[in-house]
Amino acid sequence: MADLVARVAGLWRYPVKSCAGEAVDALELDADGRPEGERGWAVVDAAGELSWMGAQPRLALVAARLRADGLTLLAQGRLLTLAADAGEAVQIRAWNGERQDFDTLQAWDAGDDAAALLRATTGARLRLVRLSAAARRSLAPNALHLVGDGSLRAWREALAQPLNKPAERARANLLLRAEDGGELPPFIEDILVEARVADGPTLRRTSACVRCTVPAVDPTSGKPQPAALEALTLLSTERAPGAPVQFGIYAGGSGGRLSVGDRVELTLDFGE
Repeated sequence: MADLVARVAGLWRYPVKSCAGEAVDALELDADGRPEGERGWAVVDAAGELSWMGAQPRLALVAARLRADGLTLLAQGRLLTLAADAGEAVQIRAWNGERQDFDTLQAWDAGDDAAALLRATTGARLRLVRLSAAARRSLAPNALHLVGDGSLRAWREALAQPLNKPAERARANLLLRAEDGGELPPFIEDILVEARVADGPTLRRTSACVRCTVPAVDPTSGKPQPAALEALTLLSTERAPGAPVQFGIYAGGSGGRLSVGDRVELTLDFGE
């Protein structure tokens, strides 16, 4: 029995960690509920350490698109196509907050043309790398990021200035709306237990999505917008005083296909 019925309003995947993603009509999920092709590539700095949009906000202006045989990058009016199986083997380092030390991960360097595109866009000496399966799991342990459209509206209304592309800056994979075409109640995903897609996968909540500074980056300009994070912080504090800043949830579950317009039955935990 569903407590609420929703529809899939939008889908995104992010082929390169910390770069702009791509809106898609459908997502294929693996057995854990992870979008196929999600964060299979990453950006490292001159020291070979993992970089991110918080350190390089203009990475938001690098659009990544998956191809059957590799990856396409678009930035600064340049289009660059990269093969999925090319590149020199390298080791990269990524900070592990739990161990308070660096992890060493296997990757393959995407070459000088990709590095030149990243430098022209950000001004920094960065390189694009293709990640091993183990590195992908280490750097992106959560399967899928879900948010409701009512939560995006609450975020927009909490700001006195325009909020461009809220779903993209929130790095959502799955955006839900009400079945009748209206908006869901704000933050309904906070009490989501399970989402069952008609003729598709079943997704179960795994944790709240704790936010860093990335949602403050405007996807259209690549410039930080601190007020956006301040608004998220205020909204989160109202819902979960004393907890880290939260917006959206992570979910995982079974494999299958998600398509825009799919009917989704939601089971909710209203508490006692």
